[in-house]
Amino acid sequence: MRTMTSKRRQLSLAIMAASVVLYSGQQAVAQSSDAGEVSSTPRIQAPVIEEVLTVGRLQSASDSIIDERIEQPYAADVLGFDQISRAGDSDIAAALSRVTGLTVVDNQYVYVRSLGERYSTTRLNGAAVPSPELTRNVLPLDLLPSSIVKTLKVQKAYSPNLPATFGGGSVDIRTKGIPDDVVFDISIGTGWNSQSSNDGLTYSGGDVDNGIPVELGNALTQYQGDPSINGILNVLHTSGGAASAELREQAEQINRDLILSLDRDVEITSKSLDPDVGAKVSLGNSWYVSDDWRIGALANLSYDKEWRNKNQEKKGVGNPDTVNSKVARTTEEVKELASVSAGVSFQEMHTIEASGFFITNTEDLASITEGFNNNNTLADGSQRVDYQTRFEERRLEVLQVTGDHAVEFDLFDAMDELSANWYYSDSKAETAVPNETNIQGSNTLNPATGELIDTALLATTSVATFAFLQLEDNVESYGLDVELPLNFGNNLVTLSGGYDYNDKSRAYYGYTANINTAGISGDVLAGTPGAVLSDDNLSSLENGFNLSMGTATGQESYIAAQMTDAAYGMIDINFDYTWRVNAGVRYEDFRQAVLPIDLLDHTGESIRQLNEELAKEGQSLAIKEDGWYPSLALTYMNQGFMDADDFQVRAAVSQSVIRPDLREMSNVSYIDPDLGILVQGNPLLKFSEINHLDLRTEWFYGDGDNLTVSFFYKEISDPIEQTRKPASDDDISLEYYNATSGEIYGLEFEGKKGLGRGLFVSGNLTLSDSEIVSPDGEGFTNTVRRMTGQSEYVMNAQLGFDSDDGMHTASLLYNVFGDRVYYAARSNGHQDAFEMPYHSLDLVYTFYPTETLSLKLKLSNLLDQDREFEQVNAGGETVTILKQEQGTGVGLDFKYSF
Repeated sequence: MRTMTSKRRQLSLAIMAASVVLYSGQQAVAQSSDAGEVSSTPRIQAPVIEEVLTVGRLQSASDSIIDERIEQPYAADVLGFDQISRAGDSDIAAALSRVTGLTVVDNQYVYVRSLGERYSTTRLNGAAVPSPELTRNVLPLDLLPSSIVKTLKVQKAYSPNLPATFGGGSVDIRTKGIPDDVVFDISIGTGWNSQSSNDGLTYSGGDVDNGIPVELGNALTQYQGDPSINGILNVLHTSGGAASAELREQAEQINRDLILSLDRDVEITSKSLDPDVGAKVSLGNSWYVSDDWRIGALANLSYDKEWRNKNQEKKGVGNPDTVNSKVARTTEEVKELASVSAGVSFQEMHTIEASGFFITNTEDLASITEGFNNNNTLADGSQRVDYQTRFEERRLEVLQVTGDHAVEFDLFDAMDELSANWYYSDSKAETAVPNETNIQGSNTLNPATGELIDTALLATTSVATFAFLQLEDNVESYGLDVELPLNFGNNLVTLSGGYDYNDKSRAYYGYTANINTAGISGDVLAGTPGAVLSDDNLSSLENGFNLSMGTATGQESYIAAQMTDAAYGMIDINFDYTWRVNAGVRYEDFRQAVLPIDLLDHTGESIRQLNEELAKEGQSLAIKEDGWYPSLALTYMNQGFMDADDFQVRAAVSQSVIRPDLREMSNVSYIDPDLGILVQGNPLLKFSEINHLDLRTEWFYGDGDNLTVSFFYKEISDPIEQTRKPASDDDISLEYYNATSGEIYGLEFEGKKGLGRGLFVSGNLTLSDSEIVSPDGEGFTNTVRRMTGQSEYVMNAQLGFDSDDGMHTASLLYNVFGDRVYYAARSNGHQDAFEMPYHSLDLVYTFYPTETLSLKLKLSNLLDQDREFEQVNAGGETVTILKQEQGTGVGLDFKYSF
């Protein structure tokens, strides 16, 4: 087990750093008390409080952000563009890591209150959008640059106007629409990472236009999905009896020609890595075409390109001295975004906007893994070597139309106006992997010195695999929200309701071609992949290469669909701006089908078996479920309590559901691209129902200082967890399962305090714990443990500075999360695996020589910490099973704003 001393030291570090922030927040209370009395006269209008994270230059820039936290009946956090810009966050994922209780995994996926990405939903302007990520059903937030953001809203307590699939929180990305004035921003930047200062790896292939060769595609049809030598013979040989030698040779030649059609230009070589480059442009304006009508448009372009060495070290938990490897990995990633929005407004009472977002993301990977296992040891002078290349292209297209309307009524005194908001969204995500190669080889070493003598490919089945994957998601959604406020003096009653429809379809197609070398010996396999798989070496039939299709991990393809009809109603009663009650319920009718398909089956047998499975009682391929999801919130408000300009306490209870995503319910295996781990879906997963309890207390002061303390508790039935499948010591293979029950609870602290002389400090701390109960008799090392992904503490702290002349701003940002369960161990006596705490320290400085020019310098991961995963084996030894280098980064951006 990891030592308790180490855990206490890490927790103490987080608490000590956060206590500075909380102490500063308490001082804000005392200083506000000294400032004078607060008027006891009740205000007739609802309070509007400004939450700002900066002073000086950026305090005035935050005036456009109305503090939704205090106006919402449910706990929510709001982050504006200026706050994001101050921290130097180039994408939405990085920006959200600053929000209380949020951590970002793989620099892409948000964990709210230590609950994994499946417990969080992400919407774009209130609409669901698909993910172009093959391995996850949530949108990778690093794809969206922060330049398009107006505000980010994170709601942590469930309300019926949100989708019922709610666990830790809901993130709504609200993009910029019609500008108020002329907008012209242009920025260019460059960057560098310490892990990319050395040479990296590259290869010649990776052309997105390749994909599965035409010859191989035609052969799959001609030979009924089996272009192996025997499959070809079955089609060629129609006369009965034994096939002639000539016919077999013909089949072998056809099979060999199919091997030659594969893109084998995958020789991995060394290259010098260039610095990062990026550019962003925003252009827009609005015009009054009459006293009543205003039109406007805004366009954004963004381009980023970076090279990274993402080297790893791996060790087998059972025998780390024998089973270990080093992975040299280099990625070249390009992100491009083009967005445009246009709208029209009538008397500022009716606004209709149309927006389009076009995002592409390409990643080229080259990797060489060298290591030892039980069959390849240094003492024997044998080392295992694996080569991998992968090109992946993702596309996301989103078209949205939204409308905001306010209609004045004069039917009776209490009714002023009716407001209605509607949206329509049509989006498509596409992902293509036109050629991913994995090639197995071995090195011969000098046992005494470890010096390389020679290298070769293995004589085995599937020595080289060529994978071709394609994903297409289509999501159509639309909805309407209506709100009717009724004003009875100091009492306000608001009736609201709405409807949402969501229709999602998915097609996931995969083919894998295998080059087999079993039985081949001699010099035929000597050399690197480029030499062994050369045209000259493959052309001779005497060398014994052959091709087959399919994988050893099961199904490669599936189709799926989801449809959800939802309606909700809420009533909100505000008594004299002192007590507020909000109650509501949401009804959802949910339908889902996940159907495995065998693209290599040309007999129709797999379709027949699928129909038989669908006809069985209790089948899980097609699911229909409906349910009611209620919520109740009570808020107490007091202006002047404890000398705060505004003080309030919220309590909320609610029920929601977590449905496993389509990928998790498919029977398809996939590789996590960031960590290189094999993950298997589970068609038998059940839905998880959640009961929520949230309490939140907030103090707000006129100068922007604030203090917030929150408590949350969640009870989960059938929680979805991740465990390691039985496998060899050097292969980590994960799968999903339903635990019996689970719960998570915690405290959140958040504060901000101005220190004078342009300095301020802000931060937040989340302390939490959880319990997962797994089924007995299934080999789990710990049937009672913490929840996967849950950290006992998460902390963000910021020390900021704004010069009096507005020419300089600086921020020192610190983020840390406690260790969290990576997967549950079973069947081997080892303990559960943990991802270790990661301490991130960033420094951002911005210089404003003029009102239109700025120069920003960002230093990231100054502590140069690596990402590490540890596991205690059955012998009590703590093993670092995976270590990934992160590196220290330097970024420089120049911006001109008209």
